[in-house]
Amino acid sequence: MVRRTSVDDDEFIKLWNETKSPRKLAELLEIGERTVYARREKIEKTRGLVLIVETPNAKKHHAPSAKAIMSARRDVNRLEIQDGVVLVGSDAHYSPGHISVAHKAFCNLLVALGSKVKAVVLNGDILDGGSISRHPRIRWSNLPSVKQELDAIIDRTSDIEKAVAPGALLFRTYGNHCARFESRLSANVPQYEGVEGFTLRDHLPRWADSDRIDVNDDMVILHDWHSGVHSGWNDVLKGGCHTVTGHTHELGCKAHRGFKGTHYGIKTGMLADEHQSEFDYRLGKPGFNWQSGFAVLTWRDGQLLFPEFCAVRDDGRAWFRGECFGEP
Repeated sequence: MVRRTSVDDDEFIKLWNETKSPRKLAELLEIGERTVYARREKIEKTRGLVLIVETPNAKKHHAPSAKAIMSARRDVNRLEIQDGVVLVGSDAHYSPGHISVAHKAFCNLLVALGSKVKAVVLNGDILDGGSISRHPRIRWSNLPSVKQELDAIIDRTSDIEKAVAPGALLFRTYGNHCARFESRLSANVPQYEGVEGFTLRDHLPRWADSDRIDVNDDMVILHDWHSGVHSGWNDVLKGGCHTVTGHTHELGCKAHRGFKGTHYGIKTGMLADEHQSEFDYRLGKPGFNWQSGFAVLTWRDGQLLFPEFCAVRDDGRAWFRGECFGEP
């Protein structure tokens, strides 16, 4: 039996990755589960990584891929899916030295769902880009550099790549914050166009990027369209199909029933935590209708079922179908 006093952080990480179960690790180390969770949280913060939990129902074998059709112009990619799940998260605003609760839950749920997940979509604004924004600096705020943010993006997308089952497709759409990366460069050093590293996609080779993703013949996924409290309703009403958007940081959906059946205006919330320094521009005011979390979309026989959501509640934990998948 391994003794608690003999286990350093490296050994704890090794044993965690072998067991992927707080209960099993607690039994192995002869300590309480709360102690295991506390040490896990400390290691995640100090090492800047995510220790993933694998539930008893997780399946890590090969996941047959949905069919992807990529656009040469990178304007509209296509996804065709008959049966399976697609996780859609947006507005991560990945921050150096910080791992949000919703991101932890995103990774943990990917493992739990295993081969059921056919595709993952990061629906815009994985970058914040505060230091290259057109907006003026707020007082003496200390903004992270582009390099620091880029390193955080690579670390967090690597978490997702490790958590998702083999064969699942990885998609990404461009958000208004993502655009800052290339807009600043194209405006100030246009002579460097085409040089490797000057686009965000150069740093994320496994993620198929585009402005929009069309799913089957009745859904569009894009970062933003309409704004305001009724954005989801206006999206589905004017789109005439299922719409999936982020940008407003709202989480939920509006159903519209017309002559062609029922369609949903789905809002994907934000993978970021509301208290991140990237949102200090609110100057103490709450985020209007903001909700950390993400959408879990399921298809059967090519038809979208009623959308589900993993949401971070007021207790600071992320819940899905009555089970906690992420904690502070």
